[in-house]
Amino acid sequence: MRTTTLRRAPVAAVTAGLLLSVAACTSPAADSGTDEPAGAETQNTQEADAPADDEPAAGDAENEPTEEAGAGQDAAGDVLGLVTVDDVQYEITELRNCEPLQQEMVERELELQGLGEHDGERIQIDVYIQELAGAPYNDVAWSGPEGVFGTQESADVTLDAGGTSVRGVATLQDALTQTETVTIDFDLPVPAETIACR
Repeated sequence: MRTTTLRRAPVAAVTAGLLLSVAACTSPAADSGTDEPAGAETQNTQEADAPADDEPAAGDAENEPTEEAGAGQDAAGDVLGLVTVDDVQYEITELRNCEPLQQEMVERELELQGLGEHDGERIQIDVYIQELAGAPYNDVAWSGPEGVFGTQESADVTLDAGGTSVRGVATLQDALTQTETVTIDFDLPVPAETIACR
């Protein structure tokens, strides 16, 4: 009986030792190689993924305004000159110094187009300094909320000595019915370069 007991005791001791070894190998602390308790690795991972207090979250950068937004909007709305039609003032934002038309009996010195917008409607003034059959005949035309109007006789138009601006006053007649008139007053710069408007 004693012999049997002595043989079983070492087997039980070896079995217990193996179980302790297996338990030690599967312990989270043993896997990490540190003495940190179980769950410490999960907490460290969450802290690493969270953004620092002084760093914006990934989506915040998209909502922040940039200095480039709206750049270049001023150039589109520059007021270059003014036209007054029956006490209503209009802003001209585009000017074209057209290549003067040259044809028999017409000698044109200036052909200026002024464009703009008023309450969503296109406006346009055309100013001509010219001679017809050798006689001065300056012409002004207007298209705006009032309708389409033109001169019936030579308009009072003056081009400055340097050719850099033109001003004038004229009474224009309705181009359709020729029964209504408007008074137009303008002062516009003349671009240095001419372009082909036709």
